[in-house]
Amino acid sequence: MVAFGVVGGSLLAACGTSSATSASSTTPVVSARSFQATHFTTNLSKVCPNPLIVQTNWLPEPDHGALWELIGAGGKMAQYTYTGPLGSTGIKMEIIAGGPGDNYLPEPTALYAGNPVIRVTPDLGMGSLDTVIQLSKKFPAVGVVALQEHDPLVFISDPKTFPNLSTIHSLIAAAKKGAHFYVASLQTAYVQFLISKGVPESAFIGGYAGDLAKFATGNGMIIQQGYATSEVYNLQHNTPAWNKPVHFSFISHYGLNDYDEVVEVAKNRLPAMSACLTKLVPMIQQAAVDYIQHPSVVNKVLNKFNSGGFGASYWSTSLAYSKAAVRTMLKYDLVGNSQGGKGPIGGLNLSRIQANISTLVPIYAKQGSTNYLPGVSASDVATNRFIDPSVKLPG
Repeated sequence: MVAFGVVGGSLLAACGTSSATSASSTTPVVSARSFQATHFTTNLSKVCPNPLIVQTNWLPEPDHGALWELIGAGGKMAQYTYTGPLGSTGIKMEIIAGGPGDNYLPEPTALYAGNPVIRVTPDLGMGSLDTVIQLSKKFPAVGVVALQEHDPLVFISDPKTFPNLSTIHSLIAAAKKGAHFYVASLQTAYVQFLISKGVPESAFIGGYAGDLAKFATGNGMIIQQGYATSEVYNLQHNTPAWNKPVHFSFISHYGLNDYDEVVEVAKNRLPAMSACLTKLVPMIQQAAVDYIQHPSVVNKVLNKFNSGGFGASYWSTSLAYSKAAVRTMLKYDLVGNSQGGKGPIGGLNLSRIQANISTLVPIYAKQGSTNYLPGVSASDVATNRFIDPSVKLPG
């Protein structure tokens, strides 16, 4: 989730900070004969890189759960990395944390330029499709499986002041009453989209980087950018100046329904990676099902990583936090089957992506960007060719 340079939003994080705590180079997690070893058994040793390196878009969190599920509790932790056997497939997998772990580099950029912190070039990245679209000429990448069906990005408000912000009209009305929207940057695509739809530019305040004090002390007149899986919980439970209910409305409901957690590959590596992806993508789909149904093991690993000095001192994922995030993902269909619940988990709706392209490209053009591919289409940035249509979340 990178809508403001960080994912999910921490209590103290500031975009661009690098206050990560040092840790020993390799600390093993308690391991045993794992679920992964008996569950992920397709041989990848002859078709996939070993180790398979995956760059995420932020520090470890439940939104990345499917990737961590592939390793489970059998990996080793080092600064910004988690490495272990990918089941009994014959290869290892290395997950690299984003944010401070890649110097806040967009994932498509890292696929070409490499990770400047760990100093490796990832085989796969994970991030938002709007970034893939925006960089489709300079760093072309292709999304191959979505870890989330819907974007968890939200506006958060004081329910006593603004109990319903479900429409653009309601945002305009709130602005007329004197509300301000605290966002990462006025140049963010969704902010420019809302401005184009009539929300006054003067109502936006840029600079949000995970800090929650402005909302907590804003007397109900600050409407906060955040994530349903992160800031909502932190405001209600981990912010002493607030610690009470909030209202939130999904940005996707305003008409820009992005995919925020998509596994992607550099387009110039797609032919060489195709045999790997044919076998790997169905495993990622299954891992998404496994994690969302039984998240406790991975949640413990996430907690151990983030509290153990392997990420950043300002980022933590308590067991209660992660449990709440999973509940939120299920309740609001953030993780679910594609095609309105009828299709496979992880599938990408190309018509939806094309609609987003039609919205985003004029914004990028107005900003003077030359990084996107002229005439970019959904098939340039996403494919379902590796998706197994039989892998679905039950129910």
